[in-house]
Amino acid sequence: MPRIKVVSLCALFVVTGCMIPNSKEQLAESLHKYNAAVRWGAMDWAVEHVAPDKRNELLARRAEFGELQVTECLVGAVKLKNKDEALAMVRVDWYLTSTLKVRTSFIEQSWRRKSGKWMITAQRLVRGAPYPLLLESPEKRRFKQQETWPKVTLK
Repeated sequence: MPRIKVVSLCALFVVTGCMIPNSKEQLAESLHKYNAAVRWGAMDWAVEHVAPDKRNELLARRAEFGELQVTECLVGAVKLKNKDEALAMVRVDWYLTSTLKVRTSFIEQSWRRKSGKWMITAQRLVRGAPYPLLLESPEKRRFKQQETWPKVTLK
């Protein structure tokens, strides 16, 4: 009888241990949820993955560019800087309904984990068209008009 209890207890630890997501899985899930919410215009869901001090800025930019339609958000390379900081490269295809010209922006998203939750803290345009939902001031934007994936090395 005691042997069965020990085996059962070990099985319980294995099963519950598998159910606890690690930091990389949490980051991947947050990246997917944020970018999918932006893609579908669900800003109330997107802001859940944005640092609290940046949420109003994102909502204000979305309100300012109400005609913005995002057609695709593709997450490319992801680099963990340390256990609580990461960078992700994202390609966003979008257009304004007034022009219908599809534009592409390559964005570096900065992510930080606080209290066990990953949140986007900043974005930087790397290449492509200036993106209306960028979380930085316009004077900090540096870009080149190129439509290729930027090279990012993973360590």
